[in-house]
Amino acid sequence: MKKICMAFCLFGWMFAGEGLPVLTMPELAQEGYLPPASANGRNEISFSYANWYYQTNYSTITAVYDSWTFGFKGLISGNIEIRGDVPDDQPVGTTAYYNTALYAGKKWDIDDHWRIKASAALLTERLFYAASWGVSLDAEAAFAFNANYRVLLGFENVGYMTPLNTVPTKLPGRYYAGGEVLFDSFCLSLIGGVTGGIDPFIRWGVRYVHPVFDLTYSYDNIQRIHHAGADIKWNQFRIGYGQYFHTGGLGYPMMFTVGIMF
Repeated sequence: MKKICMAFCLFGWMFAGEGLPVLTMPELAQEGYLPPASANGRNEISFSYANWYYQTNYSTITAVYDSWTFGFKGLISGNIEIRGDVPDDQPVGTTAYYNTALYAGKKWDIDDHWRIKASAALLTERLFYAASWGVSLDAEAAFAFNANYRVLLGFENVGYMTPLNTVPTKLPGRYYAGGEVLFDSFCLSLIGGVTGGIDPFIRWGVRYVHPVFDLTYSYDNIQRIHHAGADIKWNQFRIGYGQYFHTGGLGYPMMFTVGIMF
């Protein structure tokens, strides 16, 4: 079990010390850490892929239909060395870490001002011979003063995860408040709050919307990642690209998204 503990602790450090990394990673390349926006309010199915930090393969499938959202997020990080109790021992083999989230969500337009959305996810993770599962919930209430200003309050990634053998997994829960401002073709988003460990965080970004393309920038201080993205909308297709910059110098992974709107 000590072999698993060592590998799991290393993997947690690689993803800013938060558990269940798949929950903190972006769903769409072009959106980064901004709230997802379906092009022109149309239904859409998207597939995304990224070779994330430390040779981690990450992919998502997302479907938006009317007021419903369905999706799957998964990552595989391989070539994790298995060592004995003595750190200087030669590795006796390699293993991989798997983490997935299968989720569904819905939004409700209560009236011209209020909108509520919620989602639930079934979570799994596996490392060596140990496996665990759990559930998480997201919820948000937004109030729009008019077409240009709105405020919101919510939480994300709050739930329960069974231990990975005997190692507890802590969900990266966040409780936040924030707002959005629309002016001309720009949208500025800012939220702040605390994590489940009562650590403060801030996430902000700006989006430029055009009938043919979008440009985005976002930043998450807990992940310590800047993001710049863009997408092109052509007929019923949407192609997105995102570049991620870790402030600690861990690397600059790229992410790609291909979607079809209907």
